[in-house]
Amino acid sequence: MDIRSILLYSISLLALLISSCAGDIPDKSADLGKVDAGIYRTIDSLNEVAFRTKKNDVMRALDVVYKAAYLAELYHYDKGMAASLLTEAGIYHQNGYHKRALTLYYKSLDISTKIKDSLHIAKANQQIGNALMESGDYAEAERLYTIAVDYYSILGQSEDLVNIWNSLGSVKLAAGRIDSATSYFIEAREASQRLGYTYGTKKSNHNLGLLNAKIGKLATARDYFNTSLAIDIKAKDAYGIALNRNELARLEIREGDYADAVDLLKLALKSAGSISAGQLQIESLKSLCEVYRKKQDMTELVKYQEMLIDRQNDLAEREKFYSMNFLEILKAKEQERFVFQKKIVTAQQRVAYSNVVLGVVSAGLITLILLTILWYKNYKRAKSYSKELMDKNEVIQKHVLALNKLNSAITDQNERLEESNRMKDKLLSIVSHDLRTPLTNTKGILDLVEGNYLSSAELNQLLKDLDAQYVKSLTLLDNLLFWIKGQMSGSALESKVIDLKPLIDSLCHELEISAAKKDILLINDIKAGLSISGDREMIKVVFRNLLTNALKFTEKGYVRIYATVDDGITVHVEDNGIGMSEEVLKKVLSRSYFTTKGTHKESGTGFGLLICKDLIEKHGASLSVKSEVGQGAVFSVRFGAK
Repeated sequence: MDIRSILLYSISLLALLISSCAGDIPDKSADLGKVDAGIYRTIDSLNEVAFRTKKNDVMRALDVVYKAAYLAELYHYDKGMAASLLTEAGIYHQNGYHKRALTLYYKSLDISTKIKDSLHIAKANQQIGNALMESGDYAEAERLYTIAVDYYSILGQSEDLVNIWNSLGSVKLAAGRIDSATSYFIEAREASQRLGYTYGTKKSNHNLGLLNAKIGKLATARDYFNTSLAIDIKAKDAYGIALNRNELARLEIREGDYADAVDLLKLALKSAGSISAGQLQIESLKSLCEVYRKKQDMTELVKYQEMLIDRQNDLAEREKFYSMNFLEILKAKEQERFVFQKKIVTAQQRVAYSNVVLGVVSAGLITLILLTILWYKNYKRAKSYSKELMDKNEVIQKHVLALNKLNSAITDQNERLEESNRMKDKLLSIVSHDLRTPLTNTKGILDLVEGNYLSSAELNQLLKDLDAQYVKSLTLLDNLLFWIKGQMSGSALESKVIDLKPLIDSLCHELEISAAKKDILLINDIKAGLSISGDREMIKVVFRNLLTNALKFTEKGYVRIYATVDDGITVHVEDNGIGMSEEVLKKVLSRSYFTTKGTHKESGTGFGLLICKDLIEKHGASLSVKSEVGQGAVFSVRFGAK
C-alpha cells in the first residue's frame, strides 16, 4: 500500500470516529426545532404537573419534579432547572423544612439571574421573601418583595402583583408601620376589584381587618372582616370562614360581648372541623376558654379546656404521622434521585471518556499520518514515537481508574451524609412532637390547679396523669440521650457488675403508678444475687423500655420479669396483654421505626425498641420475641456468660 492510500484511509477513519463519538453526546447547541424544543416542552410540562400536585400528592410531585430536573440537567435546560428547583423548594417549605427550601430557592434565583429569566427571578424573590417573613427577617423580606414587584410590573402579572402588595402590607404591619401597611392593603384591594380577583379581594379585606384591630378601630375592623367573610361564604371556603369568624370573635371579646363571641367561635369551630383544620380549631377553643375564664364559668371552662387538650394531642399526633410519612417519601425519592444522578454521572463519564478516546485516537492518527510521511526517512524515530504513544495511553487509563475510584468514594460519602440528615430529621420530629405535647398538657393541668378549679378527686387523678407523663418524658429523654451517645464516635461502654434484682425493683417502683392505673400487677421474680456485666444506665434504659412496652399493651393483667440460667443469663419480660400478629412481630424485630397505640390509646414514639436493640447489641447480647394475638408476649434478652 502506497503513502497516498494510507493517508486517505487514515483521514476517513478519523472523520468516522469523530462522528461516532459526537453522536452519543447531547449537544447544547443542537437544532431546537428538531430535538431540544420537544424535550424542553416536556420538562416544562413536568414542572407544571409537579407544581399543581405538590399540595395534594407530595409523592407524585417529588417524582415528577425529580424527572424534570434530571432531564433539565442532562439537556442543559437552565430555565427548566430553575423551575424544578423552585417547585422542589416549595414542597420542602410547605412541609416545614425551611432551611433546605431556602437553599433551593437561592439556587433557582442564581440560575434565573444568569439566564435573565425575569418571571422565575420574580417568583424566586417572592418565595424567599415569604420564607424570610415567616422567620421574622422583615427588612430583607421587604427588599425581595420590592424586587419581585418591579419584575411583575414589567411582565404585566397583575394577580401576582396583588399578592405581593398584600405581603408587603403584612411586612409593614409586623414592623408597626401602619400608614405604609394601609396603603399596600388598599392598593391590593382596589386592584383585585378591578381584575375580578376574588382571592385578592378577600385577602386584602382580611388584612385591613387585622390592621384596624391592631390600632383599636374595632368597628372598622369588623366591617372588613365581615366583607371578607361574605366572600368566603359565597365561595364555600370553610378555612376562610373559620379564620374570619375567629377574628370577629376576638373583637367581641375585646368589647366584652361574650355571648356573640361564643356564637361566632362555635360556628368557626364547626367550619374548621369540617375540613380538619386542626390549628384553627385550637385557636377557636383557646378563645372559648378565654371567654369562659372571664365569665368565671368553671364548668364550660373545664369542658373546653379538655377539648383543647384533645385537639392539641390530635394535631400533634397527625403532624408526627405526616412528618414521618414525608420522611419515608423523601427517603424513597432521594433513592430515585440518586439513580437519576447516577445516570447523569454515567452519561458525563461516557462523554468524558469519549472525548479522551477521541483526543487520544485523533492524536494517534495524526501522528500516524506524520509518521507515514516520514517513515522512509527514519524508521527508528517512528518506532520511538509509537512507544511514547503507548505510555501515554497507560497513563490515561490510570487516570480513568483513579477518577472512577474518586467518584465511588464521593457517592459513598453522599449516602452517609444523607443517612445522617434523615436521622437528624427523625430526632427533631420526635423532640418537637413527643416532648412538646406532655409539656403542653402539664401547663394546662398546672393552670387548672393554680386556679383552684378542681375538686380533690379530680386533682388526685390529674396528679397521677402528671406522674405518668413524667415517666413517659423521662423514658423518651433517656432514649434520646443514649441514642445520641451511641452515635458519637469514641463512646465507650462503662462495664460493671450489675445486680439485676434491685435494678428491676427500682424500675417496678418507678412504673407502679402507671401499672396501678391499668390494674396491672408487676412481678419481679429475678433471684437475689443474679448479676450480669454491663453499663448500668444502658441496661436500665433497656428494661425500662421493655416494661413500659408491656404495660402499654396489657389491661388488667400482669407483667412478670424473671430469668433463666444456662451457659448464659436470659432475662424475660412476660405479659398477658393483647399480643402481636406475625406481621407486627416482623416489624418489631426489624431495625425500622415502628409504633402503634396501646390498650388505653397510649401513643408512643416508636423509638424505644430501636434504642433497646442498639444498646443490647452494644453489650454483645441478643433480643428475641415470642407472641400470639390475645396470648400476650415475652421479650427475652440473652447475655453471654460473665
